[in-house]
Amino acid sequence: MSQLNLRNLDHEIHQLPSLSVVVTQLLELLGHDDLTMTQLMTLVGKDQALAARILRIANSPFYGLSRRVGSLQDAGTLLGIHTLGNIVTAAGVMGHFPPGGGDGFDRLSFWQHAIGVGTCARVLARHGGLDAEMGFTAGLLHDMGKLVLASYFTSDFAAVLTWRDEHDCLLRDAEQAVLGLDHTELGARVARHWRLPLPVVNAIAYHHSLPEVATPLSELVHVADILARGLDIGHGGDDLIPTLKASALPRLGLDWQTISACLGEIESLNAAAGALLTGAANPNESNGERCH
Repeated sequence: MSQLNLRNLDHEIHQLPSLSVVVTQLLELLGHDDLTMTQLMTLVGKDQALAARILRIANSPFYGLSRRVGSLQDAGTLLGIHTLGNIVTAAGVMGHFPPGGGDGFDRLSFWQHAIGVGTCARVLARHGGLDAEMGFTAGLLHDMGKLVLASYFTSDFAAVLTWRDEHDCLLRDAEQAVLGLDHTELGARVARHWRLPLPVVNAIAYHHSLPEVATPLSELVHVADILARGLDIGHGGDDLIPTLKASALPRLGLDWQTISACLGEIESLNAAAGALLTGAANPNESNGERCH
């Protein structure tokens, strides 16, 4: 396979394994305003591995339900279609990736960081009047480009890691130096190819650069990512912390005093999010095959 670059990026992305048919159909349905719980439940019921992950997540302390739910219908009734839709998106993507081994990328620590960013975004979202569940999903998936690179472009990823170690720089800077693109570009294009919700695509694309057209959700994930790094939650692939674009804080209704007051809730909620890691990156739960 040729080295990944901007010229062949779209071609290579189209060769990646697809999300499962059920997850793809669910993402299509979730884009419709007239989606009913019955439709959602019927489709989820066709993928038992996905259904099991959803029930495990719904029953975790993360969602704080007053009683244990034993069926998808119960989960939908208690959580609502919007929250359940975000769980479907997160569970579908997390279950897609194969486990790693010997490539210098700690997937468990990666997902711990991703969950930490999602948790920070979920807690901070209300201060900017943003959708907390969408914030969690965008935070969870913000670095999926790194996982795509590590999982499917292993020789390129090895070269990036070598550059990072030799130059003691952010992974993103090493990606740009070696490939001429970074995980935000790769992740956003894969997310668009998989038809993830557009707000999530934009958050993946812009959570580092924050151009003037950046959405509030992108700004939220930018702040959440840096906060999770500062709190040493997991490991996203490098030990350095990117520069915070401070202008994002007032637009999100945040200041350092407010963020400090949220730390206890973030810590508690993140500790409850461990159920998301159970079964993640299980290759037996993915139906896609690489086409090369």
